[in-house]
Amino acid sequence: MVLLVLALSMSVPGCGTTDRQAGHPSARAPAQSPTTAATRFLARYVTTDGRVIRHDQGGDIVSEGQAYAMLIAEAADQQALVRTIWSWTAAHLQRPDGLFAWHATGSGQIEDPQSATDADVLIAYALLRYTGPRQAALHGAGRRVAKAVIANESVTLADGSPVLVAGPWAKSKPAPTVDPSYLMPGVFDALARFTGDERWKGAATASVQLIRRLTDNGGRLPSDWSALSGGQLVPIPQPGGGAGIQYGLDAARVPIWFATACDRSARRLAADWWRNVLGSGGRSAHTALTLTGATIDASSSPLTLLAGAAAATAAGDGHAARALRRQARSLALRSPTYYGDAWSALGPALLAGAISPCREAGDR
Repeated sequence: MVLLVLALSMSVPGCGTTDRQAGHPSARAPAQSPTTAATRFLARYVTTDGRVIRHDQGGDIVSEGQAYAMLIAEAADQQALVRTIWSWTAAHLQRPDGLFAWHATGSGQIEDPQSATDADVLIAYALLRYTGPRQAALHGAGRRVAKAVIANESVTLADGSPVLVAGPWAKSKPAPTVDPSYLMPGVFDALARFTGDERWKGAATASVQLIRRLTDNGGRLPSDWSALSGGQLVPIPQPGGGAGIQYGLDAARVPIWFATACDRSARRLAADWWRNVLGSGGRSAHTALTLTGATIDASSSPLTLLAGAAAATAAGDGHAARALRRQARSLALRSPTYYGDAWSALGPALLAGAISPCREAGDR
């Protein structure tokens, strides 16, 4: 087990920090709907047999990409493609415990059998919200994946609430490792409703409480990585070396998940990140910031721009939100990458309600 954890620390699953896009985007971009971005992503990265290829990252496959593509296909109303992606994922990446190997070659040969919790959660969510032929079979598979996540990728707080950690490897550490962007309260609420397992509702509530304390009630930004110590999240550098403590291309997913959550207190946190940090000085365009908003990397990514747009939306700043979404579209069209294109499809679909978890879970 020690060897496994050491090997994993050199190649942490689920980390989006390999995607960098240089330059400052224009505020002008052609109008497009979330479906347009979704269709473009599916045409560019998904093969006819259901593999999602990261062309700009060595032509490999990650479970995150399979999960993203299933949701993007649902946003584009391509249900047959959802089934195709799922069939390939289940046949080639699924492990005996019901989770999914996070990394494979472009042909499907497993390179790292460890799982990434965010991918497993989103695969379960995509399966459970699917509508169309073979619906019962996909829903059954989704319930089994959701059960496997709770069993293998969570630890329990003193009050009995589960906290999702980065993967099975992260449970064995004295202070379990948590990627805050894996905490998706709206998705967890939806999983509670779909599965009837109230532990997911507990996970949603715990996620909001943990992120509130991590960010000092919205006064600073969430970190890419953290450790669970004494019932609280503590910022840490990227496991295995690499980036230090920062708000980067992992943590930038947090404002999107919280701005689109069913819990009003989660949305208030997203609004506070805009008012207190992201809403001034063009900070939301930057790829990496300190937790108080100082620039570490001034290049831009569609994800960070969309994270700013989500936080601005939560704060009621529609003008800023629209400008940031235009910038994100422009950058994605000018400098396409797997990660940027995925979030160019997912972010607007979540904000527009096309794959909103709160349609399934209700607002709290």
